[in-house]
Amino acid sequence: MALKILVLGMSPTKAGTEIFILNYFNNINKHDIQFDFIKRSKSKIIFEDEILESGSKIFYIPKKSEDFFGYKKSMKNLFSSFSKNYDAIWCHEMSVTNIDFLKYAKKYGIKIRIIHSHSSQYYGSKWKYFLHLMNIKKLPKLATHYFACSNLAADYLFKESIRKNAKIVPNAIEVEKFLFSEMDRNQLREKLGWTECKIIGNVGRLSPQKNQLFLLDVFAAAYKKNHKLRLIIVGSDCGLKAQIEEKIYELGLEDVVLLPGSQTNIKPWLSAMDLFVLPSLYEGLPLSALEAQSNGLPVLVSDAITKEVNATENVEYLSLNDTVENWALKMINMVNQSRIDSRIVHSKFNEKGYNIKNQAKNLKYFLEVEH
Repeated sequence: MALKILVLGMSPTKAGTEIFILNYFNNINKHDIQFDFIKRSKSKIIFEDEILESGSKIFYIPKKSEDFFGYKKSMKNLFSSFSKNYDAIWCHEMSVTNIDFLKYAKKYGIKIRIIHSHSSQYYGSKWKYFLHLMNIKKLPKLATHYFACSNLAADYLFKESIRKNAKIVPNAIEVEKFLFSEMDRNQLREKLGWTECKIIGNVGRLSPQKNQLFLLDVFAAAYKKNHKLRLIIVGSDCGLKAQIEEKIYELGLEDVVLLPGSQTNIKPWLSAMDLFVLPSLYEGLPLSALEAQSNGLPVLVSDAITKEVNATENVEYLSLNDTVENWALKMINMVNQSRIDSRIVHSKFNEKGYNIKNQAKNLKYFLEVEH
């Protein structure tokens, strides 16, 4: 009989947590493990139609802050009516300002209750941060299993008493989907008119966490030294696009910086790049850096990012306290590094546990053992 899991963490935005869930959802054996989903938005979550077509269910729960009574009623109806159908609930979280799902799951008899940490730092209001800290203390009584995407993410969310029991579940990817393509590279670079340029890339939602305003300062400094440089920032707007566009204009970079928005197929964009840069203020374990490495790219990241992301040993770290000038010089140096061959990429990702084809099987095994 299949293990049935109720999954919380999907949204209409294609971000790291959502991609993580989909990577496992698409690669598990659905005869052995079945995922159903809880969504917190009336809008469709990403790939909602495909999820429903696969036979999975999606339950809608209104946001507590927007419809308190509707939220309470929906929570009670969902858990009182359907808890008996599930072996586990899997809560994917950036913070624990709301732990009601674990409370209801325990109350209505879901035996396996997984809290999964996907961040390494809290970002939000002071009032919610207080709730977050209070709820961290309650996790040992509510959750039965503690997952994290990295050791930093585990340290962030789990107190010492439960930290030793936390399991690192890798943010694994479908390596084949991101392998370098010479054809894609040439076609996109020609389309952009940047065939003779060195392209620096960044992939991530346009938000303060991803630190793209700092990236623009660094790129501007590097561009002054090398006018062959170009910058592509791929990602959906999460409140920062207007500021980024304004800064591009202020720095006079309109012709050399591109904001193509979110992309369903990232492979051509990665293939067109010569260097991937991620100066994030904090991360759990960034999938974008893994995807860039699977394309063979050299990668430069901030020292706020876990060392575990270095799957190919082609990642370099630089402190966010370092100067813009030093970041610019590092970028200029790294943009000329060679790509890693696809065969080596495969070998490294298998060795480090970042190939989803293998990890989906490991997840099945782990959950069945625990079950």
